[in-house]
Amino acid sequence: MRRESGMTLVEVMVSAVVLSVVALALSASLRTFATTYTAVEQSANRTARLREVTYFLRHVLREAYSPHQGAFDAGGGQISWLAPIDRVGAAGGVTWLRLRREGDALMLDFAIPDSEVAEQADSDPKWGVVIPSETLLTNLRSFRVSKLKAPDTGRGFDKDDSDDDDRLSADLPPGVQLEWEIEGTAWPPLVVAFDGFRAST
Repeated sequence: MRRESGMTLVEVMVSAVVLSVVALALSASLRTFATTYTAVEQSANRTARLREVTYFLRHVLREAYSPHQGAFDAGGGQISWLAPIDRVGAAGGVTWLRLRREGDALMLDFAIPDSEVAEQADSDPKWGVVIPSETLLTNLRSFRVSKLKAPDTGRGFDKDDSDDDDRLSADLPPGVQLEWEIEGTAWPPLVVAFDGFRAST
């Protein structure tokens, strides 16, 4: 009778070890790929969200105006201003806006002037009563607002009330710069020039 030879116990054990190493390497590769994909997707979503936020802020900040002293306020960690915006589900019009940091979130508050008189008032608007606040960004590590300096003309801002356009720049600087850090990454600052600013000549 012919003797049939098979694998020895040592060969079986070596094969099992090799297969285990290959399976472990494949599993680690798949796990690394999944982690990398998730990180890239989160980064892409974060970048897309930041692009949307900067586009919106650039638009509403450009149209900021200051009909009286104190209507525009910026510095440190927040900025408030008046601007005409299109409201979702309601007629558009002039709206108070306030951008501020709350914890690790960048919040946008809204307030609706009761009338033209309220628009001119120095009192603090009723934030969030008509339109709820909106969370623009999360995982915020820092947020800073600074005013751009006016050109040195020797005369300061034009405050002549005889011209309606001059009314728009009653304490309005040339623009603002917004700086933020999200999840440890310092993003490029957003610099916006105000259309309503008029420097003295």
